[in-house]
Amino acid sequence: MFWLVRPPYVRWAVAAAIVVAALLWDLRDGAQILYPFASSAIAAGTPITDSQVVWRGIPEGTMEMPDLSDPVASRDVATGEPIVPSAVSGASLIPDGWWSVPIPLPGVAIPGTRVRLVGIETVFETDGIVVSVAGEDLLSFSETGMVAVPPNFAAVVAIAARDGTLIVLLDP
Repeated sequence: MFWLVRPPYVRWAVAAAIVVAALLWDLRDGAQILYPFASSAIAAGTPITDSQVVWRGIPEGTMEMPDLSDPVASRDVATGEPIVPSAVSGASLIPDGWWSVPIPLPGVAIPGTRVRLVGIETVFETDGIVVSVAGEDLLSFSETGMVAVPPNFAAVVAIAARDGTLIVLLDP
């Protein structure tokens, strides 16, 4: 006797009203804000310039705005990728006058990490700052990254790194 029961017209109307309301809500003109995207690839440890940023409209509240006052990329940013707060560090990683030296680094080192460099053969000890890490290229087997060091230690650090007599201590 189920064929004698009336169809649930009221439930169908309510469901249709909900679908229409959701469609209208989705089509409403939401507030847009301008958000920074990378117009070209940005390497970790390099300053982010205006020429590397393109501003695009996104719905307000989608992403948190990064601090772009004296910005430096804390990781590699690909072309077209949004520049999120975690991809930007506040200031230049390299102090004025310091030199960047290629050094074998542990895999856990990231740009901005403070390191202590200790020479074994030529005994020395100095601080450094990781500027960039080894490439993530699958064809590269190099563990070498760039570390900024004070100018009076640049030569001895470079020689020790080349000779394999350099110990790199990471700041926890």
